[in-house]
Amino acid sequence: MSDEVLLRATDVVKSFTSRGKKLGARSLNTAVNGVSLEVKRGETLGIVGESGCGKSTLARCLVQLIPVTSGSVEFNGVELVGLSRRELRPHRREMQLVFQDPYASLNPRRTVGDIVADPMRINKMAGEREILERVRDLFVTVGLDPASVHRYPHEFSGGQRQRIGIARSLSLNPSLVVADEPVSALDVSVQAQVLNLMADLQDQLHLTYLFIAHDLGVVRHVSDRVGVMYLGEIVELGDAEALYQAPMHPYTEALLSVVPELNDTDAPRRERILISGDVPDPSDRPTGCSFHPRCPAATDICQREAPAFVELKPGRFVACHHPRNVDE
Repeated sequence: MSDEVLLRATDVVKSFTSRGKKLGARSLNTAVNGVSLEVKRGETLGIVGESGCGKSTLARCLVQLIPVTSGSVEFNGVELVGLSRRELRPHRREMQLVFQDPYASLNPRRTVGDIVADPMRINKMAGEREILERVRDLFVTVGLDPASVHRYPHEFSGGQRQRIGIARSLSLNPSLVVADEPVSALDVSVQAQVLNLMADLQDQLHLTYLFIAHDLGVVRHVSDRVGVMYLGEIVELGDAEALYQAPMHPYTEALLSVVPELNDTDAPRRERILISGDVPDPSDRPTGCSFHPRCPAATDICQREAPAFVELKPGRFVACHHPRNVDE
């Protein structure tokens, strides 16, 4: 991992207009609320949080699949926000997605070889013979039989289909791969195989990953740094091991308290922290800190003022009026 910043997001906001509860009423749903982060070349940045916290929306904003409402997204030093589809095309070749559902993301009417070849055909990278050779090579790279390129998605297992999705994401030789919960739909044993494959590919191809998941155990083992997301905001960001050992935000602390520690029997057991209530409606956000209605450490200031996202230690950022473990 280098210190070069490949992707930089600054104050990214994404809002959607939806129908309100009253007839004819409209409400503003802010799915991503002022997110700032950097992804360094060669690293894996993990983004974790509960379902519905805005992780997938953020991912789609970063690769410009959906336009941001406001904010800045720079890739390789180029500002992407405001570019036309034609101007975005060369940058999109460098940014590819691996989707959560390995079956829904593959066209059941196309052969898997055609699915993997399509990005190369669209971008006119080579002739048909060269493309077919490249597809077969990619199948070998992701651990699939190259003779299976003429089969259809339903003829493969879930893990194999996700390998096909990974092969498609690699077809244009990208710098950045955004993996949107790539193993959540797979069995545990298959998850390990896919994660090991992604780690090997990162070493071989010098890839940079933005890895999105709700499973903190998975994110810990694949990420160099981790960002914790709540209600569209990054509330804590830092080195993966440091964050897991000494979480600073009460939300991070509560999430980690319920992660099984099967491989670390000598470590002290965390006291389980139960978060009361439900995630607030993004169209009716709480005043002050978004987490204060559910936070066991909330005080009056948490209700009045939104905490700043500040660096409390080198590389450790947190948005909290009452951070934990600051001296550890």
